Amino acid sequence: MNLTDMELQGRCQRFLDAQPHMRKLGLNVVGACPYQVTIELPVQETLFSGQANTYMHGGVLTTMVDHASSAATLCALEDYELCPTLDLRIDHMSRPAQDMPLYVEAECYRVTRKVLFTRATVYQLTTEQPIAYAISTFMRPDPGTTDPAFKAMIEGRSQTNHGAQHD
Repeated sequence: MNLTDMELQGRCQRFLDAQPHMRKLGLNVVGACPYQVTIELPVQETLFSGQANTYMHGGVLTTMVDHASSAATLCALEDYELCPTLDLRIDHMSRPAQDMPLYVEAECYRVTRKVLFTRATVYQLTTEQPIAYAISTFMRPDPGTTDPAFKAMIEGRSQTNHGAQHD
């Protein structure tokens, strides 16, 4: 891998910023290195249940895990490839507190010619106290199927950015 950790972090943040629902959730890349990324969901009153400090809609967690796992594939590939999710499994271990940020640490642990394999841990204080574990697979499409303008934007080679600049 010829990309620095900062270049990988920028690539991952541009990937999140290119998607309106990721911008709406306010997801931030807080760290990236080859094969791995950590993403934060900041505390947001709009996500509070209003009843208890232990409820978060499962769709928020699923979306966060899917995109963190997808971002981990960006840290495993030299060039950006748009790799759709084939399968995603989440095992919920405990309830998150809604008044604390939520983190996902995702790793792409195997890369083949056609499939990428990832695992992720969702946590708040430490990975030793997981909220959830996840595994997923992503399909590698044939070369040339990713839109060149979108690829350039994710790689940081274009002036057009669909979201805010973070690098």
